[in-house]
Formats: sequence, C-alpha cells, structure tokens
Amino acid sequence: MFARVEPKRENFKISDDYKLEDIIENKESLKELFFEYSQYDFPKWKRLEFSDFKKMPVKKYIGNFVKEGNVSLSRDVLNVRKYREFLLEKFNGVDPKFTLMALTFFNSGIFGDIDGNSKITLQYDMDKNKSIVENSGLILQPDSFVILIREYRSAGKFLNSASKLSLRRDSKLKIFNIFFNSRTDLVISSNLYNLEENAQIEIYDVIFGGQKTAINHDANLNGENSKATFKSVYFGRGKERLDLRYAINHFGEKTYGRIESNGVLNDESYSVVRGNIDIKKTAYNADSEEKSTVTNLSPKARADSIPSLFVDNSNVVAKHGASVGNIDENKLYYLMSRGLDERSAIKLIISGIFEPFIDEIPPDNSELKGEIEDAISIRI
Repeated sequence: MFARVEPKRENFKISDDYKLEDIIENKESLKELFFEYSQYDFPKWKRLEFSDFKKMPVKKYIGNFVKEGNVSLSRDVLNVRKYREFLLEKFNGVDPKFTLMALTFFNSGIFGDIDGNSKITLQYDMDKNKSIVENSGLILQPDSFVILIREYRSAGKFLNSASKLSLRRDSKLKIFNIFFNSRTDLVISSNLYNLEENAQIEIYDVIFGGQKTAINHDANLNGENSKATFKSVYFGRGKERLDLRYAINHFGEKTYGRIESNGVLNDESYSVVRGNIDIKKTAYNADSEEKSTVTNLSPKARADSIPSLFVDNSNVVAKHGASVGNIDENKLYYLMSRGLDERSAIKLIISGIFEPFIDEIPPDNSELKGEIEDAISIRI
C-alpha cells in the first residue's frame, strides 16, 4: 500500500502582520477569513530562500487595471450571497497563508459570471501600486468561451494573486499570465480550476521576474472528457528564484492533462518546477503527461525538476520526463557559420523556445508579443 507523503510545512513569525484594520473595505464580510488568516504563520521555503516577510501597505488601487471585458470588480459582488461564497471560498494555492491574505486584504481583482464568448484584458501597474493583492473569480456557463490576458508590470514590491475559476460543461478558457516585474521583491500567484464534462482550459505562463516567484496552478478534472493544458516559459537572471508548481487531478473518465515547462537560466538564477499528476480510481482511460526542459546559459545557474505521478487506475496513459542542459553547440556553430555573432545566435535559439507561446497570443495583441521579444534580448 503506497501513500503520498507531503513535506512538513516549516514556518516563521513576524512581529508586524496584517491586522483587521488593514482590510480596505467590507470588513464585516471578511472578518471570518481574517481570523483564519491570523492562525497561520508564514511558510519558510528553502529553495526560494524565503525566510522573512516585511509587511507592505495594501492601499486602494490607483488607476484602472481592467482594460477590456465585461466584468465586475471583486468588491462589487461581495454583497451578492452566491457570488460572495464563490469569491471567498478557501483553497491552498501556493500556501494557505498567502491565499487567505489575497482573499482577505485584496485591493484588486475581477469577477465574471460569463454566458457566451468574451475577451478580458487586465494590466496591473506596479509603478503606481507598490503592493498588488488580487482576488479574482470567473464562472463560465455552459458552452461559453473566454480569453483572459493578465499582465503584471514594473517595479512594485509585492504581488499576491489568488484566482478561482469554475468551468461548466462544454466551456473553454484560455489564459495568458505575463509577468514583466523583474524588480518586484516577491511574486505569489495561486490558481484553482474546477472543470465539468467536456470543459477545457489552456494556461500559458510567461515569466520575467520577480526576485522570488512562487506560482501554483491546480486543475480538478471532475467531468468526463474534461481537459487541462498548462504551459510555462520563463527566463531567470541575476539571483532570481522561481518555484513553479502545476497539478492536474483526474477524477472523471477520459480526462486529458498536459504539463509542459520550458525555462532559460542565466547568471546565478535558480528554478524548481514541480509537476503533479494525480489519477484517481474513478478516472478510467485518463491520458496525462508532464515534461520540463531547462536551458542553462551560465555555469552558476541551477535547476531542479520534480515530476510526480500518482496513479490509482491501471487503464490510463501517464508519462513524465525532465531535462537540463546547455545551449546546443551544433546549433550555435551552425548559426555563427551563417554570419551571426554569438549573442545574436543565442538570442535566436532562445526566441525559438518562446515562439510557440508567443504564437498563441491573439493577433490583436501584437504589441505584447514585441515586449516579450524585447525582454528576451535584455536578459541575454
């Protein structure tokens, strides 16, 4: 009999944690969550070298982060009971401390109950808003289709995001999370997806910073023929630390899951990618696979890949793989023999890693594609 063993949660206390008076609005609605939040200490993460947290003031968001889409701000729906319960529903995410913080102290975030097709674009400005705490929720009604683009930009100090997404039967969701915040001290992103029959999600993470980044995606494939695809691409430099976790839990029959991570590391940066596939006894004929690839540009860069398979049904397909290596010398030689200098040749190879992700971005977001290309050039 095999049993999953979870690592013990190490923690630390801080003297000045968030208090009830730090909640911006709706204190009465959030009081219960606050008391649960206050029961947790902060997690200590060895790989991320995170063992201290300085409280950053969470103020009312300056400006408008909703650039496109028919959605409400999170706080507007807290007075509607059925939506409030959904928006404030607890989940673990990166860590319960940070997830509860986002659910309680948020100064940004959207809510959408979507019936039909929609495109939503959010652009968070971290120059004017040094601390962004997001609580977002989407409910996709049957047969709806949503494209969500979230851009986090510039040099704020702290980003903590928690998102819950519920996909009803035959609905489809495509999300692009773009992180342009290399000078941000701490970036936390927790995401939970629940899928009914024939529902599909595709998630694309494109990551340039911050200094310490922890991202978690959890998909529950509850309905028959539901599908989840997680794809991430990142470029670490300096002493940046990234801890990325992607988990797909198969409950329904004929469910489909894919986890694919592609990373580039320069200087003394470090990444750990955790891919978890959990196929339950009920998930007959599930098909799931995970793979992680890292390209090192520096002998001081380091990468860990931790793929995990938990399979409780013999009628499934389940695979995993991981690789870490340097730039292909043959490719580099070939490009330089055609007249490119070494830096230009490396840039072309790295751009090839990012290109499949860039190609998925909607055509009307050409400016965003150009910014990703520029971010690659800066980091080589």
